[in-house]
Amino acid sequence: MSHYLARPRIQTAVKGLLLFGLALFLYSRLMNGTILFYINQNFVPYTMLAIVGLLIMAISYRPSERKAANEPAHAEPHGHDDGHSHATDTGTHEHSHDHSHALTVSGLLLLLLPMVLGVLVPPQPLGASAMANREVSMSLQTSSLPAAVQAAANKGASERNVLDWLQTFAGAQDPARDFAGQPVKVVGFVFRDKRFGAEQFMVARYVVSCCVADANMAGMVVRWPKAAALPADQWVEVHGVLEPGKLGSEQLPVLAAQSVTNVEVPSQPYLYP
Repeated sequence: MSHYLARPRIQTAVKGLLLFGLALFLYSRLMNGTILFYINQNFVPYTMLAIVGLLIMAISYRPSERKAANEPAHAEPHGHDDGHSHATDTGTHEHSHDHSHALTVSGLLLLLLPMVLGVLVPPQPLGASAMANREVSMSLQTSSLPAAVQAAANKGASERNVLDWLQTFAGAQDPARDFAGQPVKVVGFVFRDKRFGAEQFMVARYVVSCCVADANMAGMVVRWPKAAALPADQWVEVHGVLEPGKLGSEQLPVLAAQSVTNVEVPSQPYLYP
């Protein structure tokens, strides 16, 4: 296979097909909306430009019309050194091309692997299992910009998502008491760790600035008698009111749930700062 792949025209065709395949893969993710499982929605236009660029590059890799290297050639005198050594007495010529840019079998497999995995493995948004090396944010006191805090505070209670509530808390002196009794309706997935009591869980969302590599979890602590029955990663819609509470030794607003309903994963599972 490696000998076959070494032919110049095969090299050109394979490179073009790889670029076309990558463009098709990105286009499919764009059309079914799962591109938002990987990047911030603000970068979708750049993905479209990348698809166009890949297609242009793929088209540029048209098979050459030149004769293959193993075809016989007529002996002709040359008055310059073109990097080839010609054996004029036998009617053949040997080539000393630089193959440093040639695509090898291992290189081909390395380039194909991400696309194959992307097709075979159904795309899923980040969930609770991805929190092993990430920070759980329940307080944005040190990271919220004043404009974001003000924008969140200007929204009605029923319009705020998990991130909006955390930004609203960041603008208060004593959020646990200042927002007691406020009605809340938020959507997120179930997360818990050893800090949570039997009747507690976190309704959480990932906040993505650029792509999933920089994602951090933001969440609100929920108190619900049936919390222990909820599996991790289950997406839920929580209705309730805020009350002063604790997570471990930390004082914070706790969402006292009046109802917890299972829901499907949103088309945009991440939130954006």
